[in-house]
Amino acid sequence: MPHETLQTSPRQDQIVRLVRSQGYMAQHFGVAVQTIRRDVTYLAGLGLLCRHHGGATPVSTVENLDYDARQILNSASKTAIGRYAAALIPDRSSLFINIGTTTEAFARALTNHRDLRIVTNNLHVASLVSGRADFHTVLAGGQLRPRDGAILGATAIETLSSFRTEFGVIGISGIEEDGTLLDFDLSEIQCARTIIRNSRRVLLLADHTKFTRRPMGRVGNLEDIDDLITDRPVSEAFQRHLDAAGVTLHVAENNV
Repeated sequence: MPHETLQTSPRQDQIVRLVRSQGYMAQHFGVAVQTIRRDVTYLAGLGLLCRHHGGATPVSTVENLDYDARQILNSASKTAIGRYAAALIPDRSSLFINIGTTTEAFARALTNHRDLRIVTNNLHVASLVSGRADFHTVLAGGQLRPRDGAILGATAIETLSSFRTEFGVIGISGIEEDGTLLDFDLSEIQCARTIIRNSRRVLLLADHTKFTRRPMGRVGNLEDIDDLITDRPVSEAFQRHLDAAGVTLHVAENNV
């Protein structure tokens, strides 16, 4: 199935929100029950909710989607976000890049950059930029998580703490409506916090599905970042939180 077909409609986004909060009702949308069932089956296939006999339940708050599923989910939007974020990075910059499929899309978009200094705990990111002789890349030591190329643990945190960069480019697993930044794994959270502390400007890359997910681990809040790059406009309430935190919103158009 082509990646660009794996997108969600506004109705499907609302189904995910309703399932998370109170379940769903076909009459809420004014469409046939069969249409909602098809939507639920589709959303379950994307890993956005769990379908079972008689209904659906939210996805886990304690375990992330499989890496292969995350690579496919909204890949066109992630590509657009990655390209937009890459355009914000000048040549001859220093930057952290953390774990995630969206930050990997960002790394792919650095093709036309020159003389970058990159520090990462993402094995896939290091591989993506390894062919550039003018890129100087530091790969954090630590424990490799084979399923997604993450490098974690005390040694990784120590490596990340040894640098101070102009930019920190991070992904996230979930964002609360009040601006709380969330993730699943404590080791990932510790690495992300280290990157945030040691970056002069923090760019958060998050597609719209992250606003419907509620991992239980807290990374921080909007005051910890400088720029949010996403693929759809945010709610008025969330925009107020961005304004209060002094965060610049960038909406990357998906033309893929």
